[in-house]
Amino acid sequence: MNPLALVFLVILVALAVLVLWRKWNGRIVRGLSRVDRAWEDLDRAVSERVAALQSMHEALENAGYVPEGRPRLLQTVTALQEADGPRARAAADLDVEAVLHAIYRGLPRERLESIRTAQNRLAQADEERDIARTQYNDLSLSLALLVRRFPYRSIARRRGLVPPEPFLLPGEEADYVRRHLGRA
Repeated sequence: MNPLALVFLVILVALAVLVLWRKWNGRIVRGLSRVDRAWEDLDRAVSERVAALQSMHEALENAGYVPEGRPRLLQTVTALQEADGPRARAAADLDVEAVLHAIYRGLPRERLESIRTAQNRLAQADEERDIARTQYNDLSLSLALLVRRFPYRSIARRRGLVPPEPFLLPGEEADYVRRHLGRA
């Protein structure tokens, strides 16, 4: 084989590898930025939920309903605000749900307009949170699956990238990992 052709072939292969490496690296960077944006959206949705929960607490206090449940609601809302990271925030969110169920059981069938308005605002905030949670979980799962594949695994290892954990409620982790990541 002609030595000039061999040098040309080596240079061509090296350029192709370089272009592919940049493409793979860019895909990981874009995936990370999408996950970060989804986390910001989820954070905003949780903040709106906290505001709706505080509004609900205020409406309950003004009406004088469920006096034993209101302090627990405030405690769980504070814990939700202070929770850091997906796992802690999901656990705090579950605690809020348990307190809300207890409060709803203590409410009279015929409710004041302020209570209904607060419930509607809370329901809307819950819906937005669920949408943002699903989007964040889908993107974090996609990134986790991407960095398990061959060329991306090497890039992630070199960058020290650890895929973000999903926003899962306690008890959902094992099922989620088994279904999506193929581990028990």
